[in-house]
Amino acid sequence: MKWRAWCCALLLGGVAGCSDTLPVSVLKPLSSTKELHIVWSASVGKKNQEVIAPTLAYDNLYLVGGNGDLVSLDPVTGKENWRMTSSATYATGVGSGDDQLYIGDKQGNLLAYSKSGILNWQVHLSDELMTPPEAGDSTTVVARTADGHVYGLDGSDGHQLWMVTRPMPPLVLHGDSGIRVSRGAAFVAYPGGRLMALNLLDGRVGWETLITIPLGSTELERVNDVMGFPVLGYSDICVAAFQNKVTCLDAAKGETLWSHDMEAAGPVEADDGRLFVTDEKGTLVALNQLTGSVVWKTDDLDGRYPSPPAVTRNFVVVGDEEGYVHYFSREDGHEVARLQTKAVPLVKAPVPVNEDQVVVINEQGKVFSVAPVNN
Repeated sequence: MKWRAWCCALLLGGVAGCSDTLPVSVLKPLSSTKELHIVWSASVGKKNQEVIAPTLAYDNLYLVGGNGDLVSLDPVTGKENWRMTSSATYATGVGSGDDQLYIGDKQGNLLAYSKSGILNWQVHLSDELMTPPEAGDSTTVVARTADGHVYGLDGSDGHQLWMVTRPMPPLVLHGDSGIRVSRGAAFVAYPGGRLMALNLLDGRVGWETLITIPLGSTELERVNDVMGFPVLGYSDICVAAFQNKVTCLDAAKGETLWSHDMEAAGPVEADDGRLFVTDEKGTLVALNQLTGSVVWKTDDLDGRYPSPPAVTRNFVVVGDEEGYVHYFSREDGHEVARLQTKAVPLVKAPVPVNEDQVVVINEQGKVFSVAPVNN
């Protein structure tokens, strides 16, 4: 099993050994002459701090430092709008909804900020939050804690509306199972291969599905968390389960539409009827969202531990273990361009901010915005 920097931190049972000591494969030559450049750069956090993924919301980019910095930037130019420093040690990235920003700290607090960085309210929950709280298109904020609780909170003052609890496995991928709030429901990805739909009004379980059954003889081998934010389509919802498969379900009923077996190493991203995902070897795969069939795949980054993919107007973009940003054709998967930011692993999925411009963050908290020349 190969492990990559962005997914090897495990909680509730210690920290798993990572693949940092394994050699990184050599880059293959590029036939394309497409050029990339760094549009702007910034810094948040320090070396050895936990790196938290940037968030794009309300036409701004929000960066979170574990030391209590919350920064708002213009995503295209990198100009700083505001910076707020608190005594909090943040545990999650920024969630959004109802004209507010939501974030969790290491002490189990959920904090709600205005878009200008003013603290509106905070509430204390039962444990540390495991993923960004989300409100989406509703006034109900949904948060999941490390002890298996899912909370529905009133966005106006944070008071509890409902709570649902599920058991947690001994080992989980830290902060990796996300929440999607839309259409009057919260679609909650859980460690242990579980996905469920909750009614936002009362927390009632609309449906609950076990995406995959844990395999292996050790707890580490049995990690099968649903990764990232569920991808919600017109009538389906799609997820990847770590080391196991990519699955699309009927969003209204929770019934499996199709399942594609693969050793998925990160969450799926979707656009224009296709799903994009990397496997544990580093292969980037495009699947037909309707059928699950393979549209294309490329092994150009095998052995380079690529990040989860992002989709821009014309490309599929990933980062890698040596700080390179790679642009692939959406149509056939051939690599179009690459650029090294700094020789430090890019540990989170790129964030698209403007057509083909993306923002990436490395494990030292350095942030770079990359775009094709003349983009």
